[in-house]
Amino acid sequence: MKRSIMLVVVLVAAASFAVFAPSAAADQPVIVHKTSSVASVLTGACPFSITVDSTMTETDRFFSDQNGVLIRASANVDEQDSFSANGKSLAGDPYTVNLQAFFDSSGNITEEYGNGVIERVQLPDGTVFQSDGRVDFGAHGFPSFVVVSDWGSARNLDGFCAALSP
Repeated sequence: MKRSIMLVVVLVAAASFAVFAPSAAADQPVIVHKTSSVASVLTGACPFSITVDSTMTETDRFFSDQNGVLIRASANVDEQDSFSANGKSLAGDPYTVNLQAFFDSSGNITEEYGNGVIERVQLPDGTVFQSDGRVDFGAHGFPSFVVVSDWGSARNLDGFCAALSP
């Protein structure tokens, strides 16, 4: 699941608020639809780094206070990832995740969460790696990509790592 999505969201939010904030009421979000592709590196899940290529279609909602200051963003994301390491690759199944980010008065992300399917990958041996539940990105230092939920379940991470191992 991409954390960098929220970084893109923040940049779009800044541009959107510059244009729409004067007319936006505190309870009316600015809504942006977009499709994007992002590459990142997954570390910590396996004993080696994994390159991740992600394609996503999302609907972002930016919420401001009565003064037009961004306080929260949410994203509903349909995503598919591919993973490569050690000359091997795996294609993840498409999945949906919901992201929430909260901002301080300076526009910095203070909290960020992902809820839903975190990842699902059919493995070469016929088994499945799947992680679902909730990820607290802040608890992990705001990494760019996470495949294991903090609350919920992660099944067969060992099989995922073995399929990409040297």
